[in-house]
Amino acid sequence: MTVAIITTERLMLRSVNEKDFEPLYALVFGVPEVMANAFEGKTFTKERAWTFFTDQFDGDGNGLQLGALVLKDSDTIIGFAGLLSTSVLGCNDYEFGFVLGLEYWGRGYATEIGRAQIEYGFNTKKYNRLLALVADNNRASKTVLEKLGMTFHSSIVTQPRGKRDIYVVQVQSEPIAIN
Repeated sequence: MTVAIITTERLMLRSVNEKDFEPLYALVFGVPEVMANAFEGKTFTKERAWTFFTDQFDGDGNGLQLGALVLKDSDTIIGFAGLLSTSVLGCNDYEFGFVLGLEYWGRGYATEIGRAQIEYGFNTKKYNRLLALVADNNRASKTVLEKLGMTFHSSIVTQPRGKRDIYVVQVQSEPIAIN
């Protein structure tokens, strides 16, 4: 059984189970165009993808790991998203992100789940700020982050991800609702 973590008009971010691995591998982890700007910038072997899946994906719905991103009306997996703890700026923060299968690019899904993750992080989890780390050459994702009200903070080089630009959004004095 899976647990809904975040729902939007068209999407649901939910916990995963083992049967989600193969669709995620076919859509994301094994696709060069998708992985070019994610993680190490190259496809994962099945073994590497399985290790990542079992280590980083949420099986119980706690909302503090990655989950399957699905179309709400059909439960079709279109990618993944989620919140992860990070200390890239020298303190405890949370990073949110999303990776979509190639055929789901350009449909507004990244903006929709990004907006929902920010609202969830601020309004439900009560975080004061959220980060997004994006490959320095990933203009499409930077445009989404800017649309969500995030601002460029700095650039870093991390292993094994390489050069990443850090975008930040801070909590407002009132609960945030992003248009």
